[in-house]
Order: sequence, then structure tokens, then C-alpha cells
Amino acid sequence: MKKSLSRNPNMLRTMIGLGMTLILLLSYAVYSNTLDSEYYRFETTNEEAVLATVELDGDGKWYVTTTSAISWLNVSMENLPEGSEMTVSSSSTPFYTSESLGADNAGRMFTCKDIDEDFELIVESCDLGFSHESLETNGMIEFKSIVAIELPLGGVGYIEADDHDGAFEKATDRISEAEGITTWSVEVRKSGEIVNLSDAPEIHVVTHELVSVEEFKLDPITETLYGLASLIGCFTMMIVVPMIAYFSSMARQKKEDRLRAENPPPKD
Repeated sequence: MKKSLSRNPNMLRTMIGLGMTLILLLSYAVYSNTLDSEYYRFETTNEEAVLATVELDGDGKWYVTTTSAISWLNVSMENLPEGSEMTVSSSSTPFYTSESLGADNAGRMFTCKDIDEDFELIVESCDLGFSHESLETNGMIEFKSIVAIELPLGGVGYIEADDHDGAFEKATDRISEAEGITTWSVEVRKSGEIVNLSDAPEIHVVTHELVSVEEFKLDPITETLYGLASLIGCFTMMIVVPMIAYFSSMARQKKEDRLRAENPPPKD
């Protein structure tokens, strides 16, 4: 390569020209893609509420009925007898739970959502069912669960759609599919027998209602500058080695010419 560059300096100019052309074309591609996005950002309410439970017929069970779209449903009880077990049941909606729910997971809160090796969303790390049990610890139980895992747990989600109307329809469907009449029951048992307690369970839920839908946008100028800087860095690394080879060959050639001039061959 050194000899080729030293003998044909036009090769270096050609490489630089092609590199600059590719930089401009790819920069334009980055810029155009930031202007037209197929993803939309939708925002929902993310309000926590405490539900009031009622005990019917003195059967030791507490009941409450919900109709909203619910993500988190947490139940806590205190002053429980040792060895007791609390059961939370749903009349019509299966829900997820895990002992690790809400705990730190590599810097992020664990929410039952795992990503497999193909980067597809899977939900298999939490137990799904219409009824779940939780054991007493030091006279207390803190039960955590997620009802509709498709809802944005932080109040902000993203969907893919062709236009704003399609995105609004998908966001509305996601909320409406999580709505429905569900009756929740909570009971405490010890050795298989229901324990009648005077203190009712405390049930906290997080409800969601659609607030807005807008196109997800990036700053085209900023993204183009980032892309341009990356491309320039890559092509610079590709061009630096040939340039070093070219200039070193030229320097060696000049040195050899100088030595020949200083030490001419002997005359006959």
C-alpha cells in the first residue's frame, strides 16, 4: 500500500473524497429519519389511591370492587398472629406477583418484565393467577402485585403506529382493555382456619387514564451532529493509516534522493 500511495497520490485524494461523500450521505440519512418517526409517546395518569374495603356477613373476608385500569395493587396488614397467611383473590382478572417485585434489579426496579436473547418482551418471571398467598413476617404482610402489565408503570409509554389517529386508537385500546369490573377479596388464615381481625387490610392501587398522545421526536440538529461526529471519527481512523503510509513513503523517497545527490556514483 505504501508503494501504491507514493506512486499514485490520486488514490489518497480519491479515498478522502469518497469518505466525505459517505459522511454527507449518511448524515442526511440520520437527519431525515429523525424528522419522520413511527413511534408515538402516550401519557397517562399515574395516581395512587387507597381503597376502602368492607367485610360482609362477618366471614373474615374483606371485599372491594374496582372498575379502573390498574397497574400496581399492593396489600398490607399488621398485628397478624404468628404463622398466618394472607390470600388475595380476584373475581375476573389474573394478576402478577413475585417476592422480588419492586426490588432493585441491576439499577432498575423489577417489574416482572424480562427481555430474552432475541430482545422480545416476555413475562415469565412472576406468578400469574387469580389468587396469591403471602406469609406473615414479624406480624406483618406486605403483598405487591401488578394487575395490567401492559400499562406504563411510570405513566409514560410508547407505541408504533402509522399516524397520530392510529396511535391514539392503540393507546385508548390499551387503557380500555385493562378496565373492567373486578371484585377483590382478602382473607387471613392460620392452620387452615380463617382469622377474624378487627383491622382491615390496607389496599393501595395505581390507576391510569389516557392524558395525551404525541409523536416521539428527536432533535434533528443534535442527532445529526452526533451522527456526523461519529462518522467523521470512523472515517478518520480509516484514512489516518493510509495517510501515515503515504507521508512516510514520501519522506523515505526524499531521503533516498538526497543521499543519491550527496553521494553520486563514481565516474568512469
